[in-house]
Amino acid sequence: MRLAYSFFIACLLVWLSQNVIAQQDAKPKREGVITGRIAADGRPVAGAKVFVHSTGGKIGDMQTTASDADGVFEMTGLGPGAYSVSTMVPGYVEPSGSLNPRMYRIGENVTINLMKGGVITGRVTDEFGEPMVGARVVAQKVRTLEGKPDRGANMMEVASSGRETDDRGVYRIFGLVSGVYVVSLNGPSISIPGVAQSRGAQQVYHPSSNRNTAAEVTVMGGAETSGIDIRRREMRGHSISGSVTGDADAGGFMNAFMVMLIRAADKEPVTMTALVGDKNFSLGQIDDGDYDLGAWRFNERLEFSTSVPRRVTIKGADVSGIELKLLKLGSIEGRILIEPRKEGEACKDPGDFSIEDILLKIRRDDKTQSSISTLAQLDQSVGMGRVSPVDDGAFVLKNVEPGRIRIETDLPGDDWYVREITQKSSAAPKPIDAAQNGVILKSGERVSGVVVTIDEGAASLKGKVVPANENAKLAKQIRVHLIPAEMTAANETLRYYEKMTSNDGSFDFRNLAPGKYLLHLRAAEEGESPENLDRPAAWDPIERAKLRREAEALKIEVELKPCQRVKDHVLRLR
Repeated sequence: MRLAYSFFIACLLVWLSQNVIAQQDAKPKREGVITGRIAADGRPVAGAKVFVHSTGGKIGDMQTTASDADGVFEMTGLGPGAYSVSTMVPGYVEPSGSLNPRMYRIGENVTINLMKGGVITGRVTDEFGEPMVGARVVAQKVRTLEGKPDRGANMMEVASSGRETDDRGVYRIFGLVSGVYVVSLNGPSISIPGVAQSRGAQQVYHPSSNRNTAAEVTVMGGAETSGIDIRRREMRGHSISGSVTGDADAGGFMNAFMVMLIRAADKEPVTMTALVGDKNFSLGQIDDGDYDLGAWRFNERLEFSTSVPRRVTIKGADVSGIELKLLKLGSIEGRILIEPRKEGEACKDPGDFSIEDILLKIRRDDKTQSSISTLAQLDQSVGMGRVSPVDDGAFVLKNVEPGRIRIETDLPGDDWYVREITQKSSAAPKPIDAAQNGVILKSGERVSGVVVTIDEGAASLKGKVVPANENAKLAKQIRVHLIPAEMTAANETLRYYEKMTSNDGSFDFRNLAPGKYLLHLRAAEEGESPENLDRPAAWDPIERAKLRREAEALKIEVELKPCQRVKDHVLRLR
């Protein structure tokens, strides 16, 4: 899994050091355990570093351990909540790099299967053809093998992935996920006081060009791609400078800013700089082109403000006087309610889970421009917009961008489902349906009164999509939709579910509300990831009605009773 958050946390710790550590000495005693096994190419990995990180993005909440001779690890002292589990084995990667890794709870067992990563190697020479020794080379993934733009790694991870050339000018970058890359001398740069000093380093891409004309390199897992040489040449770059204004006082003893530049065409990170106690910035060695420029600020409590990206065009000259206005992010407060089941109606084996094991997440659902935190994947780095409730069900989702916000849940076990999401409104006598309408949040606004009601008795549906006849072939990627069959539930968005099939046509729905459903199939977009579906169709009322009409015409129906587990449902493609 991705380790972007750990690198970001490490950068923060450089500045915080003893002050933050002193604040963490009074942590409550924890008792839970997560176990697992690390394997590479089917063989156990001894001594693999394992990282277990709780939700919420709190500094110090990541714990580490190592696997034993059999690849087995055990992480103890964990409290209730949801955890991501990742590992680091040099040269090996996970087959798929999901932006939304599965979350685990105490008592669960994790299996991480790694495969040999790809390799890019070549030689770096100067203008005269002489080898450059100690030159930093970076490989940046830009697309998947299917051609979909890659957003799996953020700026921190890209900037830290460089390798240096040896005395022959030869570099070798290993442990790469399959995909399409660009390779550069110096690579996307980052300047953080005390961590990295690459401000203004000239970027030259393979074979000897700027980013606009760089040759792309295809990498396959376990294979080595050689001859990716880079010849340095003088290229006149330009600068962008300006200041950070607005909500610039973070409070606390640390006031730090990050300014990032991103290519407008493909959202690739270009350069980033950190400012501590300074609100003026300057980014250098930038090629002609269109860019998105933005800033965010944070403090030791991981409280953020961000700016809306400014479009900046470089065309043969420096650009100065740019003002990046920081806007305070908002918050959503509420409570999770678990409806008790009547005696005899509860599932037979509900598992040992508590309300604190539920994970809440947010997704923006509007067409307004996102803040720089979205483009920079800041939410993936530090857990923004994710939280587990406390033991009485209360929760606060902090650092939320303005707009229409959807609340999603990651539930422990298979026996719970979300029955409704409501929000109290002073303008309406009854709570509004926040599942159907979303939560509208303004910049810096503090919204309260949100109630997420969880019920027991969820059903699950596993199965496989098969072709209409034996000689036919399935599309590589298919979306399976579940639509409530009852007309009274036509606008209950929580009763609409969708999943993308795996490569073998299988699908797996869990945490379903009991009831009757219509099933429908739609072709997915080429290169779409099963873990990172686009905006669900049910969020749009017009698309929701269209989906329902199509499903009613097919008349494929299934009834799921409370706690029912359907494991081998066959869905024939018509």
